[in-house]
Amino acid sequence: MLRALGLDALVDLLESANYGVCITGEDHSWVYLNPAGAAVIGRPFAELAGQDYLQSFAEHERAALLELEHDQRAGDTGFYANTVVRPDGSEVGITWSGSVLRVGDRELAPAVFHPTFGLGPSDTEAVVPGAAAAGIAEGAPVEEVLASLAREAVDRSRALGCLLLAEADEADGGRLLLRASAGLPPGTGDAVAEAGLSVSDLPGGELLTAGRLLLLSDGRQRLERSSPPLAEHLAGLCWQGAAALPLHRGGRTVGCLLLLMPASVTAPTKSELTSWSALGAHASVALADEQLRAQAAELERRRLGRDLHDSLSASLFSLHARAQAVRRGLAAGDGELVAAAARDLEELSRQAVAELRATVTGIRGGSPDLAGALTDLARTCTARDGLPVRLRLAAGLPAVDAEHTEHLARIAAEALHNCVKHARAGSAELALEVRGSELVLTVADDGRGFDPGAPRGGGHGQRTMRERALLCGGWLHVDSAPGRGTRLVVRVPLPG
Repeated sequence: MLRALGLDALVDLLESANYGVCITGEDHSWVYLNPAGAAVIGRPFAELAGQDYLQSFAEHERAALLELEHDQRAGDTGFYANTVVRPDGSEVGITWSGSVLRVGDRELAPAVFHPTFGLGPSDTEAVVPGAAAAGIAEGAPVEEVLASLAREAVDRSRALGCLLLAEADEADGGRLLLRASAGLPPGTGDAVAEAGLSVSDLPGGELLTAGRLLLLSDGRQRLERSSPPLAEHLAGLCWQGAAALPLHRGGRTVGCLLLLMPASVTAPTKSELTSWSALGAHASVALADEQLRAQAAELERRRLGRDLHDSLSASLFSLHARAQAVRRGLAAGDGELVAAAARDLEELSRQAVAELRATVTGIRGGSPDLAGALTDLARTCTARDGLPVRLRLAAGLPAVDAEHTEHLARIAAEALHNCVKHARAGSAELALEVRGSELVLTVADDGRGFDPGAPRGGGHGQRTMRERALLCGGWLHVDSAPGRGTRLVVRVPLPG
């Protein structure tokens, strides 16, 4: 086509170039591909002519490439990174830039590109891990790891500065904060916070959100459009282009490693891209680790809350009841009642201390099986609290692991405690049986009942019981009404 236009010299130059040059048509077909480009794609132009060029790229990148066509029609000439899939299934990363123009009645899209990974023996060379990777391995604080990553991103490349941006909180609308930086003027963190940016607001944000690595020759101009105050804050740096690498956590893009490049750098080297990609991966790992630590802390907080409520609440109520018994005995001159209550106080206080120690450390002594634990509960409630409890255990009950035993026994204990403290029941029933593929625990009483749907109809105790049922993979249902007692049923899957 070019020779037909009398551009023989240009064709000869393109044919001998050591970087890829291609032209595609408005129907996405290959119109021209020089030999260097064909070596990257893995097929000669004679085989590709007229075929859809999108088929040579990774499937998940094709929609983004079509979007870039629209940007190029609007004058975008930035550098981008994509992945070529060769006929043998191997992948080659490329950095490219292109434009869209009209020749007569035809729309053509010329582009230049060069490989960044996937060709040559050096592609197998490992990136030397730095302080950030070592910090992750050693469990260093996340802020320390991220700071090391930002410094390494600048020290290992020609970048002038680095911003490591990540969401403050998903519930906060995805607002980004500066978690770490290198080579930037003082106050950049405040400037980022005041800008209130999300990932989609950053240069090339839509593609970043989709998980794309971006190389933007006009990064500065893009930032000036999306966040003029932040761009003004960074104006003292002589930067022009930018590289933006998405950071992931929990399957979502939650931030960006943004490298600011001097005007003299039109595209990063292969080693820079490799290093940045590794550092971006390390940052994603650090952010995921931070989330896991927060989740673990929240789970531990909930465990402590459940255990403190389920153990100490009942113990303190029993201690209070025995203290009242002591006062009544003293007032009536009943030495036997006082002595019995004092013995109970001593035993209950010992149990409370043991429960508190076990709650704080998370270590408990050997527990009986579930049937044995329920038997002990029924006996204790009858003897100590004066509430007759009828125990009904089905024959041939399956073995239950220690964790499920503790959760189900705690639910039963809390339910019986409620019978004593709130229900004013005359008797209660505690039952364990198998129904189909489920293990069913039931606690029922003949007390005054309550309205479960009313405000505060079941407080912290019911919440912890429901959490324990969920932790066993089951569910809890409470059936009650004023004047007709309460029936609590827990269903959990059978073990195995």
